[in-house]
Amino acid sequence: MLNPKEIELSSKLFEELQLKFHTIRLVEIIENPHEEDGVWMRIIQPIDSKKCIAFSEFAAEMTTDILVEHNCDITISFAG
Repeated sequence: MLNPKEIELSSKLFEELQLKFHTIRLVEIIENPHEEDGVWMRIIQPIDSKKCIAFSEFAAEMTTDILVEHNCDITISFAG
């Protein structure tokens, strides 16, 4: 079960991502089934390949910052 801090950090992360990449949609935020104490954010990302690279770089930077600052590991995966 996710704790309140993980939910808060994941929600803020999604909001920041969506500000820059307007077309993404949140599917769910759940416990990472592959990693103990991890968060798994599943999104739908209908953007072209150029923006996909920019998204991946931006998301990687943000999730790394969250990991370093808050010790919360968030993995983003694409649904469907």
